[in-house]
Amino acid sequence: MIELMKKTLLAGVGLTLMTKDKVEEMAREITKSAQMSKEKGDEFVKEAVTRAQKGREDLEAAVQRVVNETLKKTNLPSRDDLARLTARIEQLEQTLAAKSG
Repeated sequence: MIELMKKTLLAGVGLTLMTKDKVEEMAREITKSAQMSKEKGDEFVKEAVTRAQKGREDLEAAVQRVVNETLKKTNLPSRDDLARLTARIEQLEQTLAAKSG
């Protein structure tokens, strides 16, 4: 049972990482070997592509969340932090130049 769950999980991850064309190709091969009707086959292909796309989006969101959390823990400045500091330095330079001139 656990082995089946591992294989299913790995297949889902593999499906997520495949390109749309590869998912379609694999799904069409499955529909042929399962001798599905054209309608059922087309429905299966569409569902496989949709699930793969959703899996990619979910995986991307999860990776982005982990990256953001990791960056927060490292206490490194963000791009927004650096942009604010740069703008503040430029403003201070202009103020200083105006007072000096």
